[in-house]
Amino acid sequence: MMKFYNVFLFLLLLLSFSFSYTRYLNVLIIKGKDLQPVKLTINGFLSEYPKENCVVVELDKLNSDLLNRSDVVIALTSEAAFYLKQNYHKEKINMYALVLMPDTLGILGKFIGFSIYPPFDEVFSDFKKKYPNVKKIGLLYNEKSYAVQSAFDSVKKNGLEPVLLQVDNFNFKYISKSVANVDAVYFFSDAMILDEENLLFLIKSIKSYNKIIISSHRVLLQYGVDLAYVIDYYQLGKMMAIYIKKNSFLNTDNTYKIFFPSPFVVVSK
Repeated sequence: MMKFYNVFLFLLLLLSFSFSYTRYLNVLIIKGKDLQPVKLTINGFLSEYPKENCVVVELDKLNSDLLNRSDVVIALTSEAAFYLKQNYHKEKINMYALVLMPDTLGILGKFIGFSIYPPFDEVFSDFKKKYPNVKKIGLLYNEKSYAVQSAFDSVKKNGLEPVLLQVDNFNFKYISKSVANVDAVYFFSDAMILDEENLLFLIKSIKSYNKIIISSHRVLLQYGVDLAYVIDYYQLGKMMAIYIKKNSFLNTDNTYKIFFPSPFVVVSK
């Protein structure tokens, strides 16, 4: 009995010793805007990561001392990501999320990114099950981006036919005619598409052809979008925290990647 007790005590001491030497990286989260998705992402992160190793600061209250004390800097929203780009510290791990167009911002491939879109393979697989008669998917966008290319590849992978529908200042009023030969249209999130006046015009025009409209934003359901595949912001925060805790994740290869958060939520009108 004494031997068993000694072994148990030794294992207990060994376990506590190992825990005492667990080092969590110091994380700085920059809030570009005080929006609900930002709050949910932060809450998800803090549910998975030690609060004593994490500082959350609004962009206008950020200072160099906070940056210097951090090992990991997370920029939430485009405004925060732009600041991160302008104040880049190569010795730190730089990450971003909730950024509409990282390509245009010039941060794609420079930092670890988390997309505003769920995995397109899963999105179009689910959509195909919901609408088995759909054959052609129109991809509506203004600027070509990583997301458009990823969606294009995923549509094909799911046995559907992708059709690129690029809108600009010259063809904007006539783009609805291009949807006549597709069964559904996926709206990408860029400045021109999401402009409220443009958005209302596009939805009304496309609906006049009785086409299904898909988006990645729940709020667009109020404008007439039929189906939204929305990332779970709380789970996004947890995902980022879990990745940071994995030392193998924080390597040079991942610096140039953008990850598509899963699970996601499917919402319809």
